[in-house]
Amino acid sequence: MKHAMEKVLILSVVICSILFMLTAGAVPARADDASVVRASRVDGNVTKNGVPLKEGDIVQRDEKIAAGANSAALLTWSNGSMVEVYPETTLVLRGVMYEGDRKLEKSLLTLEKGRVFVKAQVPENLFSHFEINAGGISVMTQGAEFAFKYDEGEKKYTIWSLLGVLIVDMDTRKVRIEDGQQVVLKAGTKPENPAPMPEKIRESLGKTSKRLGGSLLVEEETSSTGGPLGIRIGGVMNRRGNAPYTVKFKALTKGGSGRVKSINWSFGDGESASGKEAQHTFTQGVYVVIVQVEDENGQKATAQLNISVEENCGC
Repeated sequence: MKHAMEKVLILSVVICSILFMLTAGAVPARADDASVVRASRVDGNVTKNGVPLKEGDIVQRDEKIAAGANSAALLTWSNGSMVEVYPETTLVLRGVMYEGDRKLEKSLLTLEKGRVFVKAQVPENLFSHFEINAGGISVMTQGAEFAFKYDEGEKKYTIWSLLGVLIVDMDTRKVRIEDGQQVVLKAGTKPENPAPMPEKIRESLGKTSKRLGGSLLVEEETSSTGGPLGIRIGGVMNRRGNAPYTVKFKALTKGGSGRVKSINWSFGDGESASGKEAQHTFTQGVYVVIVQVEDENGQKATAQLNISVEENCGC
């Protein structure tokens, strides 16, 4: 009897301790719940809520990053995104949230003034909504590399898309900016239509992107042979869309014998196809698309990609 009571007492203490840690927030969230944002590089006079920002510091919700003259910082998301903060820029991280049922990471920021270069990207097993508010507009993307400049005094916005699609929400109108385009907007005036960006600007942004490292948005097709057979799914820039959503897929293979025997697709809704390229129309829902390749020597490899089809994704 005594031993039984001791066991009950110990169990009660353990349960109470767990409940306390949960309510107090002492149990850390899983790494895939949401990205942790860190300052991976700090140059010069950069502050976080008025205190000097140091390399390795975590940036949390509603914290303000301010870069002085001749100063800059690089903020890195653990799931892959990056934001480079330029001199005389003030940026607020409004939050990073993860919706597990939709496998969707949302990053919300406010650009109070200045300029940023953004690599909005997450791994293929996640979806992304990346949004920067400035003045009265919002710049949104599900995956892109772009630069955004906001002149607070003139209420003027300049946006360049190096890679991927941007949606600019101006309350009364939405402006869509494609790869290689730029747009200049000013409060109180009629929005300009996007136009091709000058080649010098595109080259400069390309150098910035390269300096910051590889991109999860760039497809690298290779015809190399030898070694293990491998495959990736390419051709899909936007993995979220409005129902019905038609998506084109491309199989990117490497290694193996160099001679492909078969490529087969499964779209996660009971439908399938074969061939190096495939196209499929999805209804509302979340789907796991799987491709399998086999070469003439019998080596096999598979890859998968998530597709989310929504009633109105705003993307």
